[in-house]
Amino acid sequence: MNYSEMPISELGIETLAGVLYKYIKENKNQNWTDNDEYRLQDLITCICITSIFYDKKGKIGQVYDKSKMPFVENYDYIFTLNYFEFWDKEQRCVHLHGKVDLSKLDNVNNAILVSSGRMNLAEYARAVDYMKKTNNVIEFYPNDLVFSPSAVKKDKLICVTGVYPSDKLYPADDLFLYRPKELYVDLDSVDELDVFGMSPFGDESIIEKINEKKLVRVFVYNKDENEETKAWKSKLKCNYELLDSSDLK
Repeated sequence: MNYSEMPISELGIETLAGVLYKYIKENKNQNWTDNDEYRLQDLITCICITSIFYDKKGKIGQVYDKSKMPFVENYDYIFTLNYFEFWDKEQRCVHLHGKVDLSKLDNVNNAILVSSGRMNLAEYARAVDYMKKTNNVIEFYPNDLVFSPSAVKKDKLICVTGVYPSDKLYPADDLFLYRPKELYVDLDSVDELDVFGMSPFGDESIIEKINEKKLVRVFVYNKDENEETKAWKSKLKCNYELLDSSDLK
C-alpha cells in the first residue's frame, strides 16, 4: 500500500485488496501463471480475514449491543454475507460466502492467518517461519471462503470455479483441487426477500439473483440522503420497495 498513490484510508476492504492484487500482479517480472493466481487469491483471503477478525490485541467484535439488533426471529430464512455472526447462537444463518469457525482460531496478539494447504510449498513455509519472529501465526483453511479483491469477480475466483487444466498451470507441491461452488443457490428457497446492511455496489451476481424474486424490500440507512438509494433503484428490476432502515422493526 505504501507504493500506491490512492488515498486508502477511506476505502473498503475489497477495494484495498484490489489495490494489493493489482500491484503484485503488475510487478511480477516473470510470466503470470495460474499457480500465481491461485496463490495470490489465497494469500489475500488470509490477509483480509485476519483484518476482519483481529487487531493487534487479538480477536475483535465479540461483544454486541442486542438492543441495536434487527428483529430477525420471525424470518423463515436468514442469509448473511458475513463470515460469522456473533449473535447467531442457534446457528440459523446461511452463510452465502462461507463461514469462519472462530472457536478454532486462537485469540492471540499480533495474529496472522496463513493457509494450511500452502504450507506444502517450501517458499511459503519459509516466509511463514520468518513471520513467526514478530507474529503469532495461525493456520487455517481459506478454501471454502468466498472473498474477492475488487479486481476479480466472485464467480471467477478459483475457490468458486475450481481448478481446470491449462497451459499456464504447472505441477507444484501446493497444487490441490478446489470443490466448485454455485454462488447464492441457497436464495432459491425463497421468493420474497428483505435486504438490509448490503451495498448495491458489490457483486453483480447476487443482484441478479435478487432480481429473480417476486418481491424485494431493501432497507437503506438514511434513505432520503443516501446515494445507495439511487443505486438500488437503477439495479432492481423486480417488484421492490425501498424503506429506511429505521422502519425495520
